Amino acid sequence: MRTFATDLYLLVAAYGLALPVSYAGLPVLGQGAFVAVGAFGTLLLAAHGTPLLVAVAVAVAVAAMAGYLAGFAGARLSGASLALATWGLAWLAYAVLVQFPAVSGGSQGLVHRTPAQLVSPSLGLVVTLQPWVHALFAGVVAVLLAAMLWRATSGPWGLDWSALRTGPALADSLGVPVQRRRRSLLSASAGLGALAGAGTAVLVGVVSPTDFSPLLSLQLFVAVLVGGTASWWGPPVGVGLLAALPSASDGISSALNVDPLRARAVLTAALLVAALTLRRPVGEVVRRLLARLPARPMDEPPTVSAPDRSSRRVSSPLLRMSGVQVSYDAVRALDGVDVDLSSGEVHALVGPNGSGKSTALRVLAGVVAPDAGVVEIATHPAPRPGAAAPRVRAGVVRTLQRTATLGALPTGVQVAVGARAQENIAFLGVRHLLATPVSRAAAVARRQATAGALDLVGLGDRASVEVARLDSSEQRLLQIARAIATGAPAVLLDEPAAGMSRRQRDNLVRVLRRLAAAGHGVLLVEHDMGLVGRAADRVTVLAEGRVLATGRPSDVRQDPAVRRVYFGDPDLGSRPTAEEQTTT
Repeated sequence: MRTFATDLYLLVAAYGLALPVSYAGLPVLGQGAFVAVGAFGTLLLAAHGTPLLVAVAVAVAVAAMAGYLAGFAGARLSGASLALATWGLAWLAYAVLVQFPAVSGGSQGLVHRTPAQLVSPSLGLVVTLQPWVHALFAGVVAVLLAAMLWRATSGPWGLDWSALRTGPALADSLGVPVQRRRRSLLSASAGLGALAGAGTAVLVGVVSPTDFSPLLSLQLFVAVLVGGTASWWGPPVGVGLLAALPSASDGISSALNVDPLRARAVLTAALLVAALTLRRPVGEVVRRLLARLPARPMDEPPTVSAPDRSSRRVSSPLLRMSGVQVSYDAVRALDGVDVDLSSGEVHALVGPNGSGKSTALRVLAGVVAPDAGVVEIATHPAPRPGAAAPRVRAGVVRTLQRTATLGALPTGVQVAVGARAQENIAFLGVRHLLATPVSRAAAVARRQATAGALDLVGLGDRASVEVARLDSSEQRLLQIARAIATGAPAVLLDEPAAGMSRRQRDNLVRVLRRLAAAGHGVLLVEHDMGLVGRAADRVTVLAEGRVLATGRPSDVRQDPAVRRVYFGDPDLGSRPTAEEQTTT
């Protein structure tokens, strides 16, 4: 029973690690350090007279805080860099335990009376923590974690986690607070690891530094990888394999006359290689099996008709940049640029390559900090630059210049990630776990926003289709739908017509006019002057980071400075571009 309870505590630690690794796509290799904090912290506090439950709570809280701080430290790390940094954390914790006997008890470790007792003098209650009590407690925690993950994947947390895992930069552009979500997951992961360590220490009654070598972190990482991506059943499969390691390593060590610890390390490494090798093909098989399940029907989307061009309305200012300067080393990308955007209009930003158009969009979206100048959203100062998510929630959303998708997530799910930006409800993830009326109402509103955005761009019947089955023009429209779903009134589009045929560009013009008629302000960066002439209410021309002209397309077309920039073409915008003529 004691071994079974120990394995269940290991499962709790694995579920904790699955949060950042499996659900958020972060290669974290330091879970053993937090397990050690829980184990040694609990026994050290208990040895100084702290009640056992209080000691466990304090150790878990300290580990959770350490995990949150680690999230700050690793905010700029990803991939191999993050893996090495967290692996170093595991080694640091092990070195502290080895080098400071006052903390770890030296080679003998820390000893606690077993079986431990919980005593409540006020209630006159004494509970002896027999191994079966530990097994029951750890089992209940593991089942609750499995149920929570199963439930969470279909709600707001699941959408955010999917976006973190498949496209962090795109998730940020859709309003997902990437770094805050990562810190929360790392904090929860560390706390669960510490809880597992505390339970194991109280169960066994003795802990030593050798029990928390970096090999433990590697084993937990392997256990999560073996289980696959974002699966509630993955950690039990991985921990089941880990539970078989001691017997297998003992057999190998006896047969080959080698150290059992080395044999266990070799088997762990072999499992890691197998997990990395088989992860993609096994995940593909599972994805295909799940794709055969019936999809949840979406609410009936609202019908959006294409308005007549005469119904254009331009009203209150949504977005303004004044005197903005941006330099890259000795290159002045923007030099005192003024641009504004009002609701109900399509404002085109045009100019030769390198004129600063995309830089202007990035400044407005908050991902580039200007050297000088100000940005206002609805006459208020824009949130501090550094990430796009705060600007999205303030009312400005930008599509990326390249075609970007959130992995293989279905079309409707990708748009639903954008719709999350409208949900300003406290503890919505927890409310979803409890199936409260507020969470159900939020889910209905999310489905309606998703359906409305898809219908507006003409993808209403493609919600359940895999993104890979969309053609290139549909994927560009998907980017616009994701942006619309955020609810941001100011929509910044960076070359949305790239790769489209003449017929597809005609459809894009209709979509842009629908957006303006619905009250959005659209700031459009585009090279196709024929499209600009048909879609835009106003045009601003940039050249070498400066504004050459601003006004109606017909007026700007006749501006001498603009005509010189475009090589003196007297028919600017009045005939199809070369790309339109050659595209079918």
